[in-house]
Amino acid sequence: MISAAPSALDSDAVRATVAGLKAWICSGACQSLSGAFVAWVDLVSGRLAFDYAEITGYALTYLAHQGSLAAELTVGRRAADWLVARLRRGALAARDGWDGDAVYLFDLGMIATGLLSFGRRTRTERYIDAGRSLVDLIGDELGAGQPAALARSGPRSARSSWSTRGTAHLTKLAQPFLLCGRTEPAAALVENALSLQRSDGRFPTSEDEATTMLHPHMYAAEGLWVWGAAHGDEDAVEHARAALGWAWSYQLESGGLPRAVTRGRVDGPEQCDLTAQAVRLSLAMGWRSPAVERGIRRLVEVARERRGKLALPYQPESPEQHLNTWATLFGAQALELAAQARPALAWAELV
Repeated sequence: MISAAPSALDSDAVRATVAGLKAWICSGACQSLSGAFVAWVDLVSGRLAFDYAEITGYALTYLAHQGSLAAELTVGRRAADWLVARLRRGALAARDGWDGDAVYLFDLGMIATGLLSFGRRTRTERYIDAGRSLVDLIGDELGAGQPAALARSGPRSARSSWSTRGTAHLTKLAQPFLLCGRTEPAAALVENALSLQRSDGRFPTSEDEATTMLHPHMYAAEGLWVWGAAHGDEDAVEHARAALGWAWSYQLESGGLPRAVTRGRVDGPEQCDLTAQAVRLSLAMGWRSPAVERGIRRLVEVARERRGKLALPYQPESPEQHLNTWATLFGAQALELAAQARPALAWAELV
């Protein structure tokens, strides 16, 4: 059931937060000298974290779908040029010098979506070509057998987590495949997700059946929605809705969502990226429940100001206040929908 719209005061606060988040993203405040978007910015010192290729891809998708490109064009071209230069020298790792340079297929997919989206918006063939090449590479890797998170042809990872062993999150790779008109590999990822999803809507996110990390769980839901929205597949959308319902059932008293759920219990701190993902997907599907309203209020409440702009912290209760780039990107889209600054979210626009 869709609840009543927020009050005028709440709407004003949401709109102001949207403007502040957009300003932080589009000003380059979270962009390094290289042109890359960084993982986070320290609230107090302003120190930038590492250059993050995946998040730079997300930023390009966000920038590509702004109403007009002014300062955003310069920021976006610097980001896209950094990614293309990196790809041309064969740097496919999540970030330089980390995890033995293992290649994460999910990251490549989000980079591809960003390059394709921004390239098409700006009619820049080198960005489009780089995005298509990445989609081809991902398709070759996934076509080699059962879905795997890491490129089989690349270095091995020393890590054991949802991002190295899970496959539910790969469902979001349906988006770059569909942007290239490649239906078959996207459909295969959706089928894999449906085979994994439990009757209560939960996605196992690693080999440990006891714990579900909400970040990859939400990526799986997003991928199902992308497929469903692109193909009019109501069954896929309903499975995405079931995943959302399961996640919202663990909403914290604050209104946010926790990092994980283990054996039916909240596990770990509140994270803004998860709350933003859940709010955004709910609103994209026209679901504005009381839980969603609480999530919207929480995002507005925890947004942090720095130099006249706003960003979302990674973990709002952490003593280290890191203004997180992907949480802010997700949150900006979520609150744009909440403020009705955009009438709807198309599957190709999802960051």
